[in-house]
Amino acid sequence: MAEADTHSQKQCKAHTEDGERCSRPAQDDGFCYQHDESDQTVSDSQTAEAEEQADEQTDGDDIEQSRSRGTTAMTADEVTDPETVETDVDAAEEIAGVLAVRKTVESTASQLIGHEFDGVSEVSPTDEGWRAIVEVVERRAVPDTQDIIGRYEIELDTDATVHGYHRLDRYRRGDTTEFE
Repeated sequence: MAEADTHSQKQCKAHTEDGERCSRPAQDDGFCYQHDESDQTVSDSQTAEAEEQADEQTDGDDIEQSRSRGTTAMTADEVTDPETVETDVDAAEEIAGVLAVRKTVESTASQLIGHEFDGVSEVSPTDEGWRAIVEVVERRAVPDTQDIIGRYEIELDTDATVHGYHRLDRYRRGDTTEFE
């Protein structure tokens, strides 16, 4: 029976989803390479044992903090009061603006440029409004890696009204060179 106890100490403390004990060999911490104390399959009694061992190893901290399974106690410097956190409303408005510009560009690029719309590769704010880079298929080919793609810059005002566009360059869809 002593041999069975020795064998169980070298076996991982975690349990599988079926409730069986993990059959992998344990490392120094008592868990296998796949499990640790934060694993949900570790039973509460094993977690309590691990916490007791951790408490014995501490050098007499004056503050006792409650711990739930899989968490680490935070220091006072790491704790944030939710009421002191400022919400960034401007970021949400800017995201909505980018999405509105993208939707406008997607719906008008084909008609505006006169070629089949392929995708939007960039939307960015400018001093006068917005700038969008779109790609259109200027010529279809077989195989499609030989399609000629045109990259166009579309200028929009702050209300996402198109003010102009121009072609930046053309390339074959299969080209792997980077744009500069």
